[in-house]
Amino acid sequence: MIEAARHHRALVLAAPPGSGKTTRVPPALLASGLLDPAHPGVVLLQPRRVAARAAAARIAEEQGWALGGVVGYQIRFERRVGPATRLRVETEGILNRRLLGDPY
Repeated sequence: MIEAARHHRALVLAAPPGSGKTTRVPPALLASGLLDPAHPGVVLLQPRRVAARAAAARIAEEQGWALGGVVGYQIRFERRVGPATRLRVETEGILNRRLLGDPY
């Protein structure tokens, strides 16, 4: 997957449930060196608030990171991100709000 990302700007990843699309791919992208140094972050969308919290906690646990450190989440009325956060798990509503506030 990382090798394909090196050669293509956009990818569609299709895999069965439980294969690690949510918990393994985003940290692998962070570690790969593919991200622009000016914008070194990854946004992972989750449809529900509970799913966003759970995904961020699972990624932090699997990678040995502190929640709110390298990985964090933002949902309505709750935010656990910090200055070192590079992987942000959020709901579509939060992303829409951020895009309306700053479309660039």
